Amino acid sequence: MWIKSTILICYLLAAYWLSSHFGILKMCFYPTLGAFGYFFISRSLNRSEALKVIAAAVTASATGSVLHALSPGAVAFVLTCIVTICLIQLIRIHAAPILAVAFIPFFAPLPAIWTLPVFVCGSLLGLLVALGLSQALEAGWASLYTRTKTKAANLEAGS
Repeated sequence: MWIKSTILICYLLAAYWLSSHFGILKMCFYPTLGAFGYFFISRSLNRSEALKVIAAAVTASATGSVLHALSPGAVAFVLTCIVTICLIQLIRIHAAPILAVAFIPFFAPLPAIWTLPVFVCGSLLGLLVALGLSQALEAGWASLYTRTKTKAANLEAGS
């Protein structure tokens, strides 16, 4: 798990750095990205389930963006809550970050309705790729460790 955690931290740092240095990438980093990262590394989701979570997050962020653009008040906020909770129950994966990402438009100004869903999609797909890399590294590390341990045992047995 330490490789996954290290990769997650590096990914979050890269997203933070990019968003703070390039104005157009401002929405690449949002605190909920860390919650999604921890959600992904703490559960053993297959690719299909992970993609369902990403699709739900993009849908929730789009819902929040549209409803906030139509009426930036309490009614839109409540509707965003209801729609997102129904979506989470529909996909049957209890991922609290999906609800949190739907609220971003209510707390951060968006340049356009489409920006948050696009950046949520891009950042979460990037996170999935980074965590896929970490799985490959962990598998390689485990294989190397097993081979080294086997060779050491063979050398001891041969002495």
